[in-house]
Amino acid sequence: MKVQLLVSEACAPCDQAEKIWRGVAAERELDFSVVDLATPEGTTLAERLRLKTIPALVIDGVLIAIGVQSPDEARALVTRPLQRKHP
Repeated sequence: MKVQLLVSEACAPCDQAEKIWRGVAAERELDFSVVDLATPEGTTLAERLRLKTIPALVIDGVLIAIGVQSPDEARALVTRPLQRKHP
């Protein structure tokens, strides 16, 4: 499972989301990365997913959630991958 968190440097909620997701990723040993929208990878991903809001969570190339999840919500999103739905 590849988990990506799309963020921006000037986004305060992104910092909170990153802390939560880094913790959950460490607990669950996830393939986790933070992708800044200012990078070519971030720009390409945002365009492909038609993102207008960040932070945004992408799992295996699919937009799963927007905004900041609680640690419990984050764990649930990576525990039940077959039940994920597009936000």
